[in-house]
Amino acid sequence: MSSRVAALRDLLQQKYPEAEVSPAGVLPTGVKELDEANGGLAQGVVTELVGPTSAGTLFTEIMLGVLVRQGCFGALVEAGNSFHPGDADANALQRLLWVRCPSVMLAVKAADLLLRDGNLRVLLLDLQTAPERELRRVPASTWHRFQRLVETSGMALVILNSQPAIEAARVRIAIRQRWKLECMKRRRRQLLRQLSMQVFERRQFPILADTEQKTA
Repeated sequence: MSSRVAALRDLLQQKYPEAEVSPAGVLPTGVKELDEANGGLAQGVVTELVGPTSAGTLFTEIMLGVLVRQGCFGALVEAGNSFHPGDADANALQRLLWVRCPSVMLAVKAADLLLRDGNLRVLLLDLQTAPERELRRVPASTWHRFQRLVETSGMALVILNSQPAIEAARVRIAIRQRWKLECMKRRRRQLLRQLSMQVFERRQFPILADTEQKTA
């Protein structure tokens, strides 16, 4: 495990030799609900996105578009195998560092390292398919440390989860759609236009399990 983290550290030093602190702000996403609520994806903040795996996949697609439009770099760290680069835009992939990890703890270690790099504007930590027992092993203090790191770097950190679990999150995005099998025949752009989000500040966090809706 330590050798893999060391290899990631060496890769960062080669690809991003100089790190600068980015000013906190927002990244427009093109998603109506998110942009109208906060002006876009908040930087310097831990955001938790809660929803099915399909929703996380579509949100990743949205963020790849943001990297291209903003001309910035981002990273995707996943504890699993949800991301399929063959489906992504080639221009976006040139701006993405993809780290696939076999466990939650290794993904958290990789994210911890990447959060200290000021050249990245966005970090997606995908825990959607991770076993719940592994998620429970991550101390709550880890997420609070992540919040302090993003406050310093100005990075936007989005943690993708199937259920709300990140105590330190300042913003929560809820995607409650459950796509039917017929949606697999539609183009991804069509699904993106139909994607419905709800955005909550920390003081507004609901109990999502009690309000989950099914949408075609």
